[in-house]
Amino acid sequence: MLQYFLLNPNKSLSTDELFKHVWQDQADATTDLVWVYVSYLRQKLASIQSRTQILGEKGGSYELIKQGEEP
Repeated sequence: MLQYFLLNPNKSLSTDELFKHVWQDQADATTDLVWVYVSYLRQKLASIQSRTQILGEKGGSYELIKQGEEP
């Protein structure tokens, strides 16, 4: 999922778009996985004190931005 964010910086990515890109072949997966992995990535970015962050909320769209840039 991180690779997909990196390929689309400053672009709003919907929950469905992320889900289809990452879990397209897993019949038992749900869109809740997107929120779980975004939360995990946010924790990792914070732990390394990255200037990059993921904006958005569960069920909506997400965007990868550098701090100080307008979304």
